[in-house]
Amino acid sequence: MKIQYLGTAAAEGIPAIFCDCKTCQKARKLGGKEIRTRSQAIIDDRLLIDFPADTYMHFLQYNLPLSKIQNCLITHSHADHLYPKELHMRKSGFANIAENSPLVFYSDKSGFDMISEIKKAGVISDDDLQVKKISLNTPFNVDGYSVTALRAAHADVTSPVVYLIEKDGKTLFYSNDTSEYPPESMEYLKTLKKPIDLISLDCTEACNNATYIGHLSLERCIDLRKTLIEIGAADKNTVFVLNHFSHNSKNVLYKDFVKIAAKLDFEVSYDGMVIEI
Repeated sequence: MKIQYLGTAAAEGIPAIFCDCKTCQKARKLGGKEIRTRSQAIIDDRLLIDFPADTYMHFLQYNLPLSKIQNCLITHSHADHLYPKELHMRKSGFANIAENSPLVFYSDKSGFDMISEIKKAGVISDDDLQVKKISLNTPFNVDGYSVTALRAAHADVTSPVVYLIEKDGKTLFYSNDTSEYPPESMEYLKTLKKPIDLISLDCTEACNNATYIGHLSLERCIDLRKTLIEIGAADKNTVFVLNHFSHNSKNVLYKDFVKIAAKLDFEVSYDGMVIEI
């Protein structure tokens, strides 16, 4: 199984769209891995995770085969993870696809409702676009992948979830836009029959001392990793990747943060990064 991080920033991006702070100034000057777009990922070049406004940029930058991608998992309905207005462009006449098949979205209530409204407003047929409402803590099949959605600790109104994705004996846990998981999600993780191979953790706050619900810092990621190992959801072979960064965070520039994280055995995502497990 392969994951590619297409975008790795929080809502503002890095450099942030209207910002002139020192971090954003440095990011603009340095370029490369310091440039972070809104968060999105793809599994094995076929299963999308999230659909932000930067999807078009990712399509151009990484030659993303959007016309052939048939499935997309939505983590929650904040605009930097779900930008449904773009979906009008999937309608016949706007998109001419040689072997047309629908793009199917999977989402909990808030995202499901938003995409459903776009479908109605844009008169997009099921031949072009579909949306399916997911159930929590219950594996479901998506294109040969076993996917399980667990509740995330984030803004409740957005119906936030994190995803366990399994195929061919490998398991990936895509877990951003959440702080420490709610009790029901932790209970589910305790039931896993083997440790997860790759866990992608939210680290929006980087080296900040942040205690609020909704995102994590490096310090809290360290504690969460310890807990996941204690309950058997991870072990010494699990790859932990830190993802989803804000320009407001301390030491968040890639050139600085990657050195700090490496000493603690964490990988640090960057736009375009590919990891195989």
